[in-house]
Amino acid sequence: AQGEARGKAEGRAEGEARGKAEMLLRQLGRRFCGVPEPRRAQVLAAASDQVDAWADALFEAQTLDEVFATTAH
Repeated sequence: AQGEARGKAEGRAEGEARGKAEMLLRQLGRRFCGVPEPRRAQVLAAASDQVDAWADALFEAQTLDEVFATTAH
């Protein structure tokens, strides 16, 4: 039972992280007219706190590279 609960929690966390990454990719695509595949892969592989940092940077960045220059604290 304990292992099952842990598995469910991990699955939920992975799903939430994937959802954040997909939303960031959608926002980046709209703001910068698309996201190159290497950047897409980078977002999908990133830790949740890094995705959050990039999402925050999206508001002030003038270029896609400026977004990705931001690191999580």
